[in-house]
Amino acid sequence: MEPDFWHQRWEKNELGFHNSEANPHLVKHFEALSLKEGSRVFLPLCGKTLDIAWLLSKGYRVAGAELSEIAVTQLFEDLGVLPNKIALGELGHYSAENIDIFIGDIFQLSKDILGAVDAIYDRAAFVALPKEMRNRYTAHLMAITNSAPQLLVSFEYDQKLVGGPPFAISNKELHQHYQDAYDMTLLASEEVVGGLKGKCEAVENVWLLKQAPQAHVFDEKMIKPPQRGRWKVMVPVLILLIIGGWLVSRYNFDAKVAAGGALLVGVYTGLVTWILGIIALVPIIGPILVKVLTLSFIWLLNAVGYMVSYVAIKRGYSKDVLTYRGLTIALIVGMVIGYVLGSI
Repeated sequence: MEPDFWHQRWEKNELGFHNSEANPHLVKHFEALSLKEGSRVFLPLCGKTLDIAWLLSKGYRVAGAELSEIAVTQLFEDLGVLPNKIALGELGHYSAENIDIFIGDIFQLSKDILGAVDAIYDRAAFVALPKEMRNRYTAHLMAITNSAPQLLVSFEYDQKLVGGPPFAISNKELHQHYQDAYDMTLLASEEVVGGLKGKCEAVENVWLLKQAPQAHVFDEKMIKPPQRGRWKVMVPVLILLIIGGWLVSRYNFDAKVAAGGALLVGVYTGLVTWILGIIALVPIIGPILVKVLTLSFIWLLNAVGYMVSYVAIKRGYSKDVLTYRGLTIALIVGMVIGYVLGSI
């Protein structure tokens, strides 16, 4: 609808859409949103609804958007609260304790201006907009609220018999707007007593919309670049293998001994890989331990220990080797424990 339509309705006090008490569907079904006390609830196109007073009385904070300043002025008068008034670009902002109402075109209301909200209560916005505006409205609403969960009220009736607002919105159309972002549950479907505007039969539906698990969407930012720097580890290993092969050839080592050594290295490597795989299955701590145990520094420290041990044993220092190997193992264990505790 054009803004002038709503301004004229408020100026002429033609408020057939305004209830004299909190909406029964809000009172009955609001707990389905599972909000904590103090949560912030957004009401688009809120008017001067008494639903706001009900939400405030239950300990919730309220944010609203409304086109008419007359409506907002009357809202605060009914609440018995004197609001603070400031201009935010093309919008007005009336605020008091636990309540913020933004006056103007809702499409001028940005995510930054609105601030974080925990839920949306849409009783009079979606049904107030003609079909050609609903796509823009639903997309904008989800954008400025991060697709917060909703309690939404809609009507089904023969639009040919009665003109909106409120407009007739089929369940099929509602799903077309929201099914990609929300899991949708029909909480209630009740006949409108006396018909819509007393002219035709109508059904009032109450929907709970909660964020659906997001399907994986391709995002190049999520793709991790190939890890660089592995050559710093692999090149020395390759050099050692080449040197080992040259020594075997140069000093005529027994081929069976060389093959057996290679086999033992392979078995050892496979065993370590298997053990790391088992450790990784342990929740939380497992992946951290694997990360630590595969650090190049740990492997380098261990390798140096083996080399020093070999030389020392050859020179007859077996007891000293056992002592220092024990210290090395204690050092490594201490580093692992410290790293794990620092990562949890």
